[in-house]
Amino acid sequence: MLLVLGIAILWIVAINRWIKRFLSHWMQWALRHWTRLDVRDYASLLHLSDGYAVMELQVDAGDWIADRPLRETNLRQEGIIVLGILRPGGEYLGAPRGATFIRPNDVVLLYGRLDAFSELDSRQAGSTGEQAHQDAIAKMQPGKEHTLREFTIISSENP
Repeated sequence: MLLVLGIAILWIVAINRWIKRFLSHWMQWALRHWTRLDVRDYASLLHLSDGYAVMELQVDAGDWIADRPLRETNLRQEGIIVLGILRPGGEYLGAPRGATFIRPNDVVLLYGRLDAFSELDSRQAGSTGEQAHQDAIAKMQPGKEHTLREFTIISSENP
């Protein structure tokens, strides 16, 4: 009987919004007070909603993005910002500049529209890739450009 009562109390605590909110605030206070952990809501900070996300892209040899300087890709015109590049040897380039080359086997950390990621991931080098790039630029919605410009100022210089 005590076991059933204990499970029932835990279940009520787990589904109660007020208790969740209280525990969340208490944990944030405790983490700030007793640890050096950075307690932030990164999903809100990066506006990871309304079709925007952060994604890793594995660059293969035949990809459109491979063996090109970041400046030449013009990904920002597609609504995509390169936050960093992880090289195969473990070197990480945060906020890469326009002259930075994207190499095969790099893992590129991207921020941008979800719908643009899947197309970019499958885009091959050559004229079809260039046409897909132009099509992606044309699809960029003018109403969302201000968000990208604001983030660009914070992240790094324009490529």
